[in-house]
Amino acid sequence: MYLFSKKIALASCMILLSACSAAPSEKPLINYANAYSVTLNTTAAIQIDSDWWQAFASPTLNELIQLAQQQSPDLLISAERVRQAELQMRIANATLFPSLTATASSGESRTKADGQGSERGESTRASIGVNYEVDLWGGLAANRSAVKAGFDATRYDQDAAALSIQAAIASGWFQWLALQERIVTAQKNIVIAERVQRIVDARFRNGAATAADVAQQKNNLLTQRAALLPLELQARQTQSALAILLGKTPQEFVLIAENLLAVAVPQITPGTPAELIARRPDLAAREADLAAADADIHAARAALLPGISFSASASKSASELFALNPATQASGWTLSLAQTIFNGGRLVNQRRLSEARRAELVLQYHKAILVALQEVDNALVSTDISARQEVSQQEIVTNAARSLRLSEARYREGTDDLLSLLEAQRSLFQAQDSLVQQRLSRLNAAVELYKSLGGGWNL
Repeated sequence: MYLFSKKIALASCMILLSACSAAPSEKPLINYANAYSVTLNTTAAIQIDSDWWQAFASPTLNELIQLAQQQSPDLLISAERVRQAELQMRIANATLFPSLTATASSGESRTKADGQGSERGESTRASIGVNYEVDLWGGLAANRSAVKAGFDATRYDQDAAALSIQAAIASGWFQWLALQERIVTAQKNIVIAERVQRIVDARFRNGAATAADVAQQKNNLLTQRAALLPLELQARQTQSALAILLGKTPQEFVLIAENLLAVAVPQITPGTPAELIARRPDLAAREADLAAADADIHAARAALLPGISFSASASKSASELFALNPATQASGWTLSLAQTIFNGGRLVNQRRLSEARRAELVLQYHKAILVALQEVDNALVSTDISARQEVSQQEIVTNAARSLRLSEARYREGTDDLLSLLEAQRSLFQAQDSLVQQRLSRLNAAVELYKSLGGGWNL
């Protein structure tokens, strides 16, 4: 009989230990390639620095991002979230210490029976109590681990938000510069269209042009003027968006243009796909969420097991107001064990809910890694294609400039008319406008590559 009881006790201990032990954390299985699908020319490539925007050699961009780090509303909001998570962690860490309570009271009472005199009573009491919950199964420690992992996830999310804001400022600044260049080009085209209009009008008055020619050129002039308005609108909207990112009112925010083509386009070393998981703060945040879910499962399993708490108290009491001497002293301690017998399956379902939540987070983490790899690949493709397109567009600009020089020479020699010269000028301006757009595409691709690679962040 004794041996049988011993076996039952040993089996019970094994069940309890298995119930409170945490399951190993599931991690997504990713088959990382040795390299990305696009290989860039890395002869002049640079490593990504945490101040990656300085590689564009734009003084105004450096000032804008420095200003955003000080007063961007989005960054300030994320900083407050980190503060809240830190306070939650401090609250959870309070379970490491016992709770101490103190009470004091003094008063009197009067009782009177029917037909009898009143009786008066006085009392004064002071007591102190200590209570401590023994973390026998690690449930409280698991709660602290979950909150700590949540704090880490919030910090990483803050870093990811900062990177997104920096990238948005860089893209917005380059967009505004490109719009300024395109506005200048559109204005030049309007000047050319006005000159052509005057020539056509003069030829019409001399009988060398028809009314259809006049109407066609008038329509061309109106089209050129109409094309300028959306560019001015986009420039204003882009400037206002930058103002909001920087915590400025759109009315007080003023930008001074730089030469977009003078902005450097850095060559970036992308590294390998397997390195990406430790270089992106958003992936680190999702991994921290997964760690918090593992701790929640451990805490939910520990809640199924008996709870042990220790309490002690000491008190003094006297039958006089505001006096504890002479007094009656009392002290004691209690060690209690509590086990939930029935609660409708709440604790069991809570454990199952925690396990289902972890399974979801594993899938989300898996998807986040795949999306991150896709973003890097897309950024590399865009970087490669936009660079080649800019080279082609530069050749177009060179040929358009050569055509303009030839048209000017023929016009001076009297072998070509002014309309041909003006058309050559307009072709050059349009080619230059396309070159600005291609440079903007290259800059945006570089910004996106920096962002998708983590912007110099590391775990």
